[in-house]
Amino acid sequence: MKSLLNWLAAAASLAGLFLTLRPPVGTLTTFQVVTLALIALIFGAAAFLDLRDERRRAAKTYKNQPQINDYMHALLRDSGRCEICSRDASWIAEQRIYTLLEGKAKRGELTFLVHKSTPELERLAELGAELIVYGSLGFDPVTRFTVANSGNQASAYVAIGRKKPNELHTIEELDSLHPTYSMAVDLIRSIRAAHAQSKKS
Repeated sequence: MKSLLNWLAAAASLAGLFLTLRPPVGTLTTFQVVTLALIALIFGAAAFLDLRDERRRAAKTYKNQPQINDYMHALLRDSGRCEICSRDASWIAEQRIYTLLEGKAKRGELTFLVHKSTPELERLAELGAELIVYGSLGFDPVTRFTVANSGNQASAYVAIGRKKPNELHTIEELDSLHPTYSMAVDLIRSIRAAHAQSKKS
């Protein structure tokens, strides 16, 4: 709603400026009508695209694991390189998701940062996925998230899942301009650095 109001305010300001510079004498001229129509069309299209993106990014709730799996499958299918921070990524056991991940692993588009490994994760690592197990480092991040289109600043975003007791599971998507996205990337870099240092010692 905020985006719509912003676009309406901008369109009204531009139309007001135009009419101030070319005030109508009697009825509007054909040129003025066409110009105002173009302003309405351009700003209407921009507002529609902005609202559509805002709606897609809004936090959504999921009642059960199958619905969450549907979301994760769509996220993985429609994105490029993914960096996934999870406890043990147990949700990848579903066959359609695992098949999708096998393809991403073979293309070098998959990184898992997990507290503990599983046979499924080990197999993905053998196919080419990057697997970082951080449990031995002595910390266990509470946050669970996926960075989609990692490395592409223009289209990258982070999907963050959270669930409180007696509440539905919520997933929110935040683009690369949001501070939370930067914090997720920083956490990934920190885990990578700590993991690399532990392997040297």
